[in-house]
Amino acid sequence: MLPFLPPEILDLIVDHLHNEPTALKACCVVSKSWIPRSRRHIFARVRLDAVKATESWAKAFPDPSDSPAHYTRNFWVHGLRAVTADLLPWIRSFRHLEELTMKMFGPRGVSLAQLHGFSLTLKSLHLTHFYVTVSEVIGLICSFPLLEDLSLSSKARDIRADGWATPSVSPKLTGSLLLHGESRYIIRGLSELLDGPHFSKIGVRCNAEDIDSRTITDLVSKCSETLETLYLGYYTLNYVEPPAVDLSNATKLKHLEFQWRGPDIQWITTAIQTAQFKTLLQITIFMSSIRPISPRRKFLGWHELDHLMVQLWTSHSILPKILYCNGPQELVASLLPELTKRGFVHGQEGNRNGFPYLPLRFRS
Repeated sequence: MLPFLPPEILDLIVDHLHNEPTALKACCVVSKSWIPRSRRHIFARVRLDAVKATESWAKAFPDPSDSPAHYTRNFWVHGLRAVTADLLPWIRSFRHLEELTMKMFGPRGVSLAQLHGFSLTLKSLHLTHFYVTVSEVIGLICSFPLLEDLSLSSKARDIRADGWATPSVSPKLTGSLLLHGESRYIIRGLSELLDGPHFSKIGVRCNAEDIDSRTITDLVSKCSETLETLYLGYYTLNYVEPPAVDLSNATKLKHLEFQWRGPDIQWITTAIQTAQFKTLLQITIFMSSIRPISPRRKFLGWHELDHLMVQLWTSHSILPKILYCNGPQELVASLLPELTKRGFVHGQEGNRNGFPYLPLRFRS
């Protein structure tokens, strides 16, 4: 006689194998009763890399109502060029997602309206390489009531160009915001939401020509009661100086991070001087592609930052951290002599693109 185990014990055994796909597939052929629990882990994360893979999924599970997509919590799709009538039903079958990532989502003119609210449990949304109006982006965001985290990389067009109207209801957006690229219109749209945003982390990385200080300051002000981490990364073209940012309303800011890649660093000093020193714990600066500086004015700007950071450390116990790559060690030491002497400056192995996109406080 075979020993009997309660279903709860069997479920615990399968759950223990959640990171073992080979073992989970073996469990599926042990007994029909093991299939639902095994599928919950096998299909918890689904990654489709191309159009052919997307079509293969649709062919393998032609009936969306009987698809294992309802087990999926993390869905990553790359190369989806359009949401056709044939593909839409199975996309909407992923109705219990918590995280959605779409890369290279279609050509110019593809509408996001078909995806509105298809998973009401969604908490994290990541979209890259889409070419739509900002009202379409904001409309999609507002269709997910539990949404917390956003990551957007796009060339979204101006919200005023298509009859923009502020949505009457929006999610609280209490998690993190990461924007990469031409971000000013998206920032403006998010700032105008009636029910938010309330981000605890904000990261913006863009060309200095594609942003202005008012849009950043407005967003920081909107999140002044919840914002704990702010990351600003600018790369410059034609030696355009990045905009100064007013942080005086960020009363709970604990971690301030910058990425610098340009001819001047005065904008960082100006931003730090407006921050609330009582709440700040750490200021981190990422520097890449450092070049020899000849004008005396440039040296004075670096020395001013050096003096300010040391003063914040000695007077307010705010930890300074300077990370650099692609720069001569002796040049960095001459730019930041006091910080270097105290051991707050660290060189790293870099590449021609400098540091990765995600700053320290945004990395899992």
